[in-house]
Amino acid sequence: MITYVSKQAYVFLATLYGGILIGFIYDLYRILRCIFKPKKIATIIEDLIFWIVIGIASVWVLLFSNDGKLRFYTFLGFAIGAILYNRILSRFVIKGIVSILRVIKRIFLKVLGVILYPLKIIRKLLLRIWKPMKSKFSPVYLRVKRLCLLPKMFYKEVVKYAKFIKNKK
Repeated sequence: MITYVSKQAYVFLATLYGGILIGFIYDLYRILRCIFKPKKIATIIEDLIFWIVIGIASVWVLLFSNDGKLRFYTFLGFAIGAILYNRILSRFVIKGIVSILRVIKRIFLKVLGVILYPLKIIRKLLLRIWKPMKSKFSPVYLRVKRLCLLPKMFYKEVVKYAKFIKNKK
């Protein structure tokens, strides 16, 4: 089958777009890693998910633009698109996403403050009630605490005595 130059140009531009999409996904991944700071196993899982998403995106671009045919110019398009995105757009996109996340964080904290405000008032009222009563109940509290520790202390002494007897034989 003869492939026309216009079709090849369309496929090249589609893969260029795919490279830009891959660069954008990579920026999202970098931002999420900076926010959550995952441990080793979580990083491995995130990397796996990232590569699966990148694979799906590249296959999707190839299927819809070129019926899944691999040519040198498709790889070139992906590479040039990712490099162009990284050099030109990446800084602006990262700044934009980070500023959007900051706005969302502020809104979330304000809503959370409004929701928790009644609980703060109840806490203050309970503390006002508790402070005068604390001096009356603290000796009782300390006695109850000591009584609760007795079984644990008894168990430790029994274990210690058992070891002593065992070593004596």
